[in-house]
Amino acid sequence: MRQKQPTPDPNRAWRIALWLVFFGGMLFFWPACLDRYLAPRFFFLSAALGVSFWLIWKDLRANGDWRLQVFDLLLLGWNGLNLASITWAFSWSEGIFYAQKTGLLFLAYWFFRQTLLRHEPMVRQTMRQVVTAVSWVVASVLIAQLLWAFAQHGLDNDTLYEYASGLSGNKSLASDLLFFLLVLNLIFNQQSPKNNRFWGLIGLQVLLILLLQTRTVYVALAAGAGFYFIGRSVIDLNFRQLFVKKILPAGVLAIGLLMALLAWKGQGNSLAERLNPLTYLESQTANERRFVWYKTELLNQDHPWIGVGSGSWKFWFPSKSLEGGYRMEEQNVVFTRAHNDYVEIRAEMGLMGLLYFCTLFLIAFLACVWSVFRKDNSPERRHESLLVSAGLLGYCIIQFFDFPRERVELQLVLAVLFALAVYDSKKLQPSRLEFPKPLLLVIAAVIVVFNLLIGFYRMKGEIHNVKLMDAQSKGKWNALVQESNAAENTFYEYSDVAIPLAWHEGIGWYQLKQMDKAVTAFEKAYQLNPWSFQVINNYASALVQKKRYRDAVPLYEQTLAINPSFDDAKFNLSHVFYQLNDYPQALEWLNRIDTIVQPANPQDRETNRRTLARQAEFRKTILEKMK
Repeated sequence: MRQKQPTPDPNRAWRIALWLVFFGGMLFFWPACLDRYLAPRFFFLSAALGVSFWLIWKDLRANGDWRLQVFDLLLLGWNGLNLASITWAFSWSEGIFYAQKTGLLFLAYWFFRQTLLRHEPMVRQTMRQVVTAVSWVVASVLIAQLLWAFAQHGLDNDTLYEYASGLSGNKSLASDLLFFLLVLNLIFNQQSPKNNRFWGLIGLQVLLILLLQTRTVYVALAAGAGFYFIGRSVIDLNFRQLFVKKILPAGVLAIGLLMALLAWKGQGNSLAERLNPLTYLESQTANERRFVWYKTELLNQDHPWIGVGSGSWKFWFPSKSLEGGYRMEEQNVVFTRAHNDYVEIRAEMGLMGLLYFCTLFLIAFLACVWSVFRKDNSPERRHESLLVSAGLLGYCIIQFFDFPRERVELQLVLAVLFALAVYDSKKLQPSRLEFPKPLLLVIAAVIVVFNLLIGFYRMKGEIHNVKLMDAQSKGKWNALVQESNAAENTFYEYSDVAIPLAWHEGIGWYQLKQMDKAVTAFEKAYQLNPWSFQVINNYASALVQKKRYRDAVPLYEQTLAINPSFDDAKFNLSHVFYQLNDYPQALEWLNRIDTIVQPANPQDRETNRRTLARQAEFRKTILEKMK
């Protein structure tokens, strides 16, 4: 008797596409890269979207909904504004990389919205499986990292920055991802039975968020939960009784405990200090943020309407001087993100860009709220809209202190939230236009192919960047020059701290005593980043080796205008004036050299000792010449 053949799954291509985009897009990494999660995930998601559109194109072309919603046009416009800003950005290679992430946001949003329109039950079932799988993988990695951190040094905040990165790059971004996975779990499991495994995963995510000690996510979690509970008590009479009798008293008790914690301040306990918002205002992090925001506002005054261009904040920021930023001045810490999406967008795309960006969230949030209070909506749809609005509220809070706009996995989350907001309230945003099928195919193909090209070359550059840093640390100067040249390409010209790769090449030639090549490399690096005080200092030093003392002086002065505490430049200026026989000027610059005011560790104290010894020796030499 012939066995009955299994019925082919008509949605198989769609399922594969969902797993590729949302499972692979959130977890893919390449360990050989400098940032194993950023460019590799950008590359993979571009490929995954390309494969996905290829898998579903036949069905999509025949049955897809090609009508454009208002929000579709807004997202396309946001992508267009980001691309346009490249024309006034300082660096084309960095501008195109950051601008193209908005292209990925649009494609992921449009792809997910189409899957909902075509096969909603299948999408919800598949996304429930995908989000659960991603959640367990992320949680497992974090548990292992937290156990290792605890075994080594305990669970203080500094230790967690070293050990608990999850699969996102640092512990803050890992905590952000946990929050959004929590929201997505609640969204896609609301129509399925809630078993012990589900609630165990939810509890585990909340516990991990607590242990990761990220204040931003604490606030997002509290605000999102408060909005959800109050909103649900309004639309659900049965839940209202539970809220009044149990949840509200528990919340009041929690607030009382928090007030007690605020009075205590939790001094000496890392977790208690992180839970206490008052300690944040006293922290080094808060002081640095205030400094960055203040200096960025000075930058905005010069570029009020359209900003400095996509990906350009990190180059322009030092132009307003680093004076007052302790770690940036004293410890040469380079900031490449404003640590706030709103501040960064305001700087890179001006007031126009910031208003546009906020409008996207406002419309999506209002659409969700409208859907929540529509009485003709099903209870499930109203509940989902409430969860999506809570997720969007949390997203807005997180990007006030963090930079989810940069990370591909968090842009995927945003694409899902936006798509659900539009889908659940589609009657609010009536269709006006129909997307020509060939045009969408061309747009998608251009974005995907171009992104694959960008991603490939950035990954290639980062792999060689890792090798050049290793060669530089080991003093292998020929290898440093070779790897610097191999790393640099049209789409990758800078390291992760905005230092041009040409600077590393210049270091190699300088150490090999080939000063003509060193000057050429440093001059190129200077053109690529004219506000990096390290680059300017080394360029001037190469000119000194060529005995071009007069040319070096203004460069050293520019270095100190950017970083007044950079003692190497003061030593170098003293040396240059000594060579020019201007001994009073040489002595004046030598006397301006400062030691670290409050040395925090033996390394700082040793640095001070060597600085004082070097200063005393050179002062003696200068004074002998002045006799």
